[in-house]
Amino acid sequence: MRGTIATLALGLAASSLAGCYRGDSAMGATVGLGEDGDGDGGDEIPAELEPAPAALRLLLQRQHVNAIRDLLGEEAAAVASPPPNFALNGFDSVGASQQALSDAEIDAFEHSARAVTEAAAAAGSLSTWLACDPAVSGPETCMDQVVGSFGRRAWRRPLSDDEVARYSAVGTAAAADLGSFELGMQEAMAAMLQSPYFIYQVEIGEPDPDDPTRRRLTQHELATRMSFFLVDTLPDAELLADADAGRLSDADGIREAAWRLLERPEARRSLAEFFGEVWRLRDLLSLPKDLGVFPQWSPALAESMRMETAALVEDLVWEQDADFLEVFTADYSFVNAQLGFHYGLPGAVDLGELPTRVALAGHDKRAGLFGHASFQALLAHVSTTSPTLRGKFVLENILCRTVPPPPPGVVTDLPDTGDARTMRERLELHMSEPSCSGCHSMMDPIGFGLENYDSIGRFRTEDDGYPIDASAELDGTPFDGAAGLGAIVAQTPGTASCLVHNLYRHATGHVETEGEQVAMDALEEAFEESGHRMQDLMVEIVASPAFRVVAEPE
Repeated sequence: MRGTIATLALGLAASSLAGCYRGDSAMGATVGLGEDGDGDGGDEIPAELEPAPAALRLLLQRQHVNAIRDLLGEEAAAVASPPPNFALNGFDSVGASQQALSDAEIDAFEHSARAVTEAAAAAGSLSTWLACDPAVSGPETCMDQVVGSFGRRAWRRPLSDDEVARYSAVGTAAAADLGSFELGMQEAMAAMLQSPYFIYQVEIGEPDPDDPTRRRLTQHELATRMSFFLVDTLPDAELLADADAGRLSDADGIREAAWRLLERPEARRSLAEFFGEVWRLRDLLSLPKDLGVFPQWSPALAESMRMETAALVEDLVWEQDADFLEVFTADYSFVNAQLGFHYGLPGAVDLGELPTRVALAGHDKRAGLFGHASFQALLAHVSTTSPTLRGKFVLENILCRTVPPPPPGVVTDLPDTGDARTMRERLELHMSEPSCSGCHSMMDPIGFGLENYDSIGRFRTEDDGYPIDASAELDGTPFDGAAGLGAIVAQTPGTASCLVHNLYRHATGHVETEGEQVAMDALEEAFEESGHRMQDLMVEIVASPAFRVVAEPE
C-alpha cells in the first residue's frame, strides 16, 4: 500500500481545496479524516482470520458516474469524466485499491467536479439540496445546511463540525465574491466532489478491541462497501439510516440490508458488470476480426453475442434464482434474429432485435456458455481459432488455476508445416517441442474439444477442408464438444470455488490472502449449501467477517 492512508487522504484533500474556489479567503488548512465512531462491534470475528490491509479504493469509473447521477441528476452524470479504470490481477477493483493518482488524474477530477456542478446548476437540480432561504436564515446558516446534507450523501457519512465549517467557508466566500448564493453552493459542492471522501471508498476502520492487529470497518464504511459492491452506487437513505442506527453491527443485520439492496434494478446491472469483466464480455464490441474472411462480422453481431450470454446469466440469477452452475449446461438460450441466423436456428426469422428465450433441443452444440458465440469469438484470433486461448480461459477464468507464462525467448508463433493440415495437427506438433509442451499440454487438450467453432463462433465440421477431430479431455476426463465440456466443468469442484474467489476479489478490491482462507472456506460452503445461488453468495460475502475487517496499516 503506497504511503500511509492518512497521508494520502490529507494530501488529496489539500489538493482538492487548493483546486476549488480560488478567491481571497484563507484556504491553507486541510481536511483530516472524519470522525465516524460507529465501528462494527457486533458478532465475533474468527481469531484465525488475518484480513487484508486497510485501503483507500478509488471509485470505479461507472461508480463515480452513478454517484453523480444520484447526487445531481442525469444532466450532471452525462458530463462526469473521472479517469479510466486500471485493472490489476484481472480486476478493475483490485487496480482501484492500488492506483496512485497522477497530477493529470487529479486535474481530471477537478475538471469533472466543476463540469457536473455547472451542469446541475443549469438543470436546476442544485436547489434540491437547499432547505432554507439565505435571505431569511442567513447565508452562513444555509451554507452549513447545504454542506451538511450534501456532504452526508456524497461522503456516505455524517460530517464533523469542523468539516462543515471548512467547506461552508469555501461556499460563503465564493457567494460573497461572485454575488450569488447558488454559485457559492456550486463551489462548495465542487470542492466536496474532489475530496478523497467522495472519490475513494475509505476502508480504514477503527481499532478492534478484541485484536490489536485488526480494524473493524465503521458502520458507514461498511454501508459504502456494501452499496458499491451490490448496486454500484452510493448508499441510499435507508442504508445510511441503518448505519446511523448501528443495524449493520452483525451478520443478520447486514444480510437484511443486503437482500433489500438486491431488490433494486441496479443490482442486476452491477452483477452484469462483474461478468462482463471476468468473462470479458465487455471486450466484444472492440474485438477485431478479418473482414476479408468474415464479412458478416459487425458491431451489431458482436452485441447480439454479448446479449445472449448476459441474458442467460440474468435469467439464472434473477428470474429463476437457480443453481448458477447451470450456466455451463443450459439447454436453452436467449438469441435475437441476427444471432439466430448466425447459429442456423429454425424460426430465426420470427425473432426480434432483443434476446428471446429459445429451446436448444436438437441443437446441443449451443448448450451452455461454451456453446455461445461470445465465448468462441473472444477466444480466437482475427481469422483462425485458438484452442490455446480457449483452454487457457477455462483454466484461469473458470477454474482459477494458474497457467505459467512461456519461458523467456520462446517463439510462440506456430510454425508453418506442410504435414499439419488442421489447427489441431499444428498445435500437436507444437506441443512436441520440449520448451512448449509444459504449458500447451495443460491448455490445448481442452481447446481441441471446441474446434468445431470457428473464429466468430459458427459451427463447422471441417478446418480448411479437412475433418475436425474434437475429441478432448479435462483432468483426464474425455469429452467432445461444448456440451461435453460444460457437463464436466459444472461437476468440477473448482468451478464453484472459482466463482466465489472471483466475486470476493471484485467485492473487496484485493486478491484473497492466505490469512483469509478460513473466510473463503466458509463462503464456499455457504455457496454449496445454497444450491450455488448467486444472490445468496453476494449476501454471504457482505456478511462475511472478512468483508467487515481490515488489518492495521503496515
